[in-house]
Amino acid sequence: MSGADGAGAHVVVSPHPDDAVWSLGGRLARWVARGVPVTVVTVFDGPAIAGARGDGVPAGDVRAGGARADGARAAAPATDGARPARDAADAKTPGATHDRDAWRSIARPALRRREDRAALTLLGAAHVSLGFTDAALRTSGDRYRYSSALRVRGPRHADDAPLADELGAALRSCCPPGTRVHGPLAAGRHVDHVLVREAVERLGRPDTAWYEDFPYPLRHRDHEGMAAGFTPLTSTEIDTWLAGAAVYASQAQALFDGTDRLRETLLARVRAHGTAARLPYAERFWLRSAHVATDAGHRPPGEPPPPPDDRNTPAPLGRP
Repeated sequence: MSGADGAGAHVVVSPHPDDAVWSLGGRLARWVARGVPVTVVTVFDGPAIAGARGDGVPAGDVRAGGARADGARAAAPATDGARPARDAADAKTPGATHDRDAWRSIARPALRRREDRAALTLLGAAHVSLGFTDAALRTSGDRYRYSSALRVRGPRHADDAPLADELGAALRSCCPPGTRVHGPLAAGRHVDHVLVREAVERLGRPDTAWYEDFPYPLRHRDHEGMAAGFTPLTSTEIDTWLAGAAVYASQAQALFDGTDRLRETLLARVRAHGTAARLPYAERFWLRSAHVATDAGHRPPGEPPPPPDDRNTPAPLGRP
């Protein structure tokens, strides 16, 4: 994506496949419907490719749609394929079963990349795959860096220390001048989400819009020093979003017992945000407080003016 191509476009940085679509898929659908270019950059959708460095950075470049120029395929994850236990109270980090490594099977990279490409194609967004290795599958020597599902939400492994710099360097070429960057708040403190937030912060974009990582619970520390804004969603945009969200069937089954409950949970979220914004449905985002006053017309970041017949108008920015 060149600097000229980036003018007025959105770049959404997604730690894993599903994070962008599940967390702000309504806005993705809205922007695409209004003709605004949208690119989702998925970061941790590896493990290491043949010929890759041990940290999971793939050999060869990556093209829109996730196709690797060298045609390399991801290796199968180190797992016996056992189904992970479901734990709705600690979504995205399923509890261990009799096999302490069974939870890693939720991170099957090849399947997750296929779902990601299909969902983003349905939504009409461009896609870039960076191919870094998921925390569940990163190893040092012959051992996993994170010994359990809970560990990925704890202290960072020493061998992950260089990753924030490497991610920041990889993201710079994906976020040319003129693009509006959207990054995760790292709610839930999953190590991959924290690394991506740090990498986005290192881009130095003061107008970055921050989204709430679904399905993690949001805490004040996640958005301290920020103010909330709301993007209204129409029923058509919600339908498109939910259809895209359901494409991540492997994650929906592991975390929500299927796509029906996933849809119900997502719909409840945009209803709750709509109530806070005095709208039928809305998605909430966060901006650095110092930047809020300069956001033209108090519209959500990069949001074009609504068409004349759009009766849903954004609520003023401010804490919900």
